[in-house]
Amino acid sequence: MNTTKNPLNYEISSVEDYISIIKELPNGQDGYYYRGENRRYATQSSSLLRSGIARLLRDNPEYYMDTVNDFVRDMTDQAGEWERQHVLAWCHHEGLPTNLLELTASPLRALYFACLDRTDHSEEPSQAGYVYGFARESTVDVTELMLEYGKMKSSRYNLIEDMADDPRWINLFSDNDKKRSSNPGLAQFPYLIYQAPYKYRGSDEPYGLYFYQLFQTVFSSSNPEFSYEIIQQHYAPSLIVKVSNQTEIREQLHHRLGLYR
Repeated sequence: MNTTKNPLNYEISSVEDYISIIKELPNGQDGYYYRGENRRYATQSSSLLRSGIARLLRDNPEYYMDTVNDFVRDMTDQAGEWERQHVLAWCHHEGLPTNLLELTASPLRALYFACLDRTDHSEEPSQAGYVYGFARESTVDVTELMLEYGKMKSSRYNLIEDMADDPRWINLFSDNDKKRSSNPGLAQFPYLIYQAPYKYRGSDEPYGLYFYQLFQTVFSSSNPEFSYEIIQQHYAPSLIVKVSNQTEIREQLHHRLGLYR
């Protein structure tokens, strides 16, 4: 489903430069989902699959399920209907590691996040932020499936395992009604989009927008340090915008947008 192509690459140093580029994108502004990063990352990974937490998964494939279930058990008395339906979005908001990766439909919002101060105060004039754009044609919205399989209390909070016997799972990577392998690799899957209504903070966007990053843990026979290896879905951006002059751009966005949108 996701073939690797050379992404469009741009460099900008002002909001005006950026808007001009967005207006001329081949698929139009609405043809992409966006993510802003205040530094360059080789890959885009959810907090669960970044190196520190991923070590825990490689020690124990039940780590994710146990962490979510422990949180749900401890917080049951505080769970309303939203929390029960959107458990992973709830966990993500509370700072638990999840396989959700935040996105936005707004290119200006992504630009704002590409210009945020770094918490380690490492920003230097030579360093830059980045906006990544992911083609919507490579995505499938699985919000309805998340409402069915990701609500309290799920079996594993991992669609690739929870839905293994559900025929709709195979349909996710159908191509012109021709079914692919019944045991596909993660590279064959589209990028899964999950939307959860905002509950805790105001936003001009009606939904919190996420990639639901697929992963599997498999027994490791090659690495004596860990019992398991992690196979994870990787994201190939269709658009990469290098952002310099972040401080000035951030101020422009504050004045133009009343913070960001």
